Order: sequence, then structure tokens, then C-alpha cells
Amino acid sequence: MNISLLLTCNTYLSIIFFCCILFDICIRSIYGHIHPSTSFSNQGCQLRAYFAHVCFCIFYYSFVLQAIFRLFRVVFYRKKILQSMKTFICAILLQWIFSLIFIFPHILFDDFQYQSLDYNCWISFRNLRGMFLAILTIYVAPLALTMIIYMSILRYVRQTVTLRRKRRRANKRDVIILRRILLLLVSLILIGIPTLIILIICIITDYLTPFAYDIQALNISVGLVITAIILGFITPKIRSIFRQNGQVTSNTVTQNIIQYTTYSTLSQSRVDNL
Repeated sequence: MNISLLLTCNTYLSIIFFCCILFDICIRSIYGHIHPSTSFSNQGCQLRAYFAHVCFCIFYYSFVLQAIFRLFRVVFYRKKILQSMKTFICAILLQWIFSLIFIFPHILFDDFQYQSLDYNCWISFRNLRGMFLAILTIYVAPLALTMIIYMSILRYVRQTVTLRRKRRRANKRDVIILRRILLLLVSLILIGIPTLIILIICIITDYLTPFAYDIQALNISVGLVITAIILGFITPKIRSIFRQNGQVTSNTVTQNIIQYTTYSTLSQSRVDNL
């Protein structure tokens, strides 16, 4: 396994964990709407909200790690230790630990409040301190870091004219990937837009739609699915894996058709001889 594939698997793992928690949240919400007298207001509710936000935090910071890897490969390509597998395994472990730490203040400030209309715990849109802290930590900071790193890479590639042919070819490949990553960055930005719109409307008009948390959960779910598809498209290793599997499936089907045709021809010949 190369480092690029490792970092992509790290992103997919955060998506899987988040979707598992979100599935549990949705099941409880559906059950609560069917049985309105039910209440899930307990410590487990806050823990589910905590780990959901942790996974979402890991998801966004995983793209910072991918940007750092490309920065090391393009700008600091002579320092092989920065491109080693051990370095990025340690970086992934630190990323998960720091994500746990980044979200922990919301537990201390009791930000994950039970929402009776949704039967789950969320950071209330009326809790401006909690919402701004979450948006800054989970959304704004990793996106800003990712964009700054990619802009630095592009600037370095444009300024460095006299490169060896091999290095220039490698940088050209990375620039192509960077252009594809722009599409990924757009999808990452769009994930947070509905939440920001609901928050702004709530601040200005003091009105919060009853479907605010449902819209937030639905938007995140759709955004994660789209991001997972785009990520598979821009990652050469994953694309080649799917291409190989497709070729194997195609070859298997072709062989089965040939065998069936041959068998049918032989059977028909035997019937004609009889």
C-alpha cells in the first residue's frame, strides 16, 4: 500500500464511522416520531453527538493530511523521511487524537443539547458560541489550511522553471491531480453551506425551522456520498483498482459466453447427427 492510498483509506474510514453513527441517529429519530412519548435524553445521546462531530472533524482534517503529503512530495521531495509510510501513519494517529481533543470542549461546555423535535442531541443553532466554535474547528480551519497548502504547491511549481525532466514530469502529474482536487474542495465547501444559511437566518430573524437538524443531517449524508465518489475518481490507485475489477468481470463474462456458445454448438451438432 502506498501513502496516497493509505490517506484515502483514512478518509473513507472516517466516512464509514460517521455514517454508522448517523444511521443510529436516524433510526432513533424515526422511532421517536413514531412513538412521540419516547425520550433519548441521556449521556449516550451526548456521546453519540460527540463521536459524530469527531468523525466529521477527522473527515475534514484527513484532506489536510493529503495536502501535506503532496506538499512534501513536490516541494520537499529531497527529504525522504517526510514521505515515509511511518511518518504518515503517525500523522494519522495524531489526527485522530487531536480531533478527539478539538471536540472535547463541547462536552465540557455541555453544548450537545437534546432536541425534543429530533429526538437526538445536537449543538443548538441558538447556541452561537458552540456553533461558531464547531464551524471554526471542523469546517473553516481545515478548509483554510488545505487551500493554503495547495496554493503554495501551485506557486512553487510555477516559480520553479529549471527542473530536471523527471521531476518536471512528476510535478506535472501532481498539478493535474490538484486541478481535480478543486472539484473536491468545492464539494467540501458546499457541505457546510446549508448549515451556515440556517444559522444566519436564525441570527437575523430569530426563526429556526423545525427541520433544521434534519436538513443538516441530510445535507451532510449527501455531501459525504458525493465526496466519496469524487475522491475515488481523483485517486489513481483506487481508479485503477476499479478498472482492474471491471476488466476481470468483463473477461469472466466473455469467457462464460464463449463456453456457453461452444457448449450450445456441440449440443446442436450431436442432435443433428442423431
